[in-house]
Amino acid sequence: MIAGVVVWLVASVLVVVAVLLCVSILLLPVGLLLGFAALRLYGMGFRLLLPRPRDIDKGVRRAARRWWRRSPLSRKRGLRSRRGRARRAARRLGL
Repeated sequence: MIAGVVVWLVASVLVVVAVLLCVSILLLPVGLLLGFAALRLYGMGFRLLLPRPRDIDKGVRRAARRWWRRSPLSRKRGLRSRRGRARRAARRLGL
């Protein structure tokens, strides 16, 4: 999270420098390139602040598993007792 904030600060400084360079006609190409680099840094900082996709996927799977265990459908089908038997058998085999 701290890395994302640092990247955003660097990108902000680059944007200010790019705007100053774009004011002069001679340095306009350099200012544009620096501005595009700053925009890419903003994107990278945003990605650093968000959780990774696999963490989101893991959290969704965990929540779905909890919901399924608490739902009446799992009790109707008797999946809990089967799952418990399978776990006990795996422990006996040392898996």
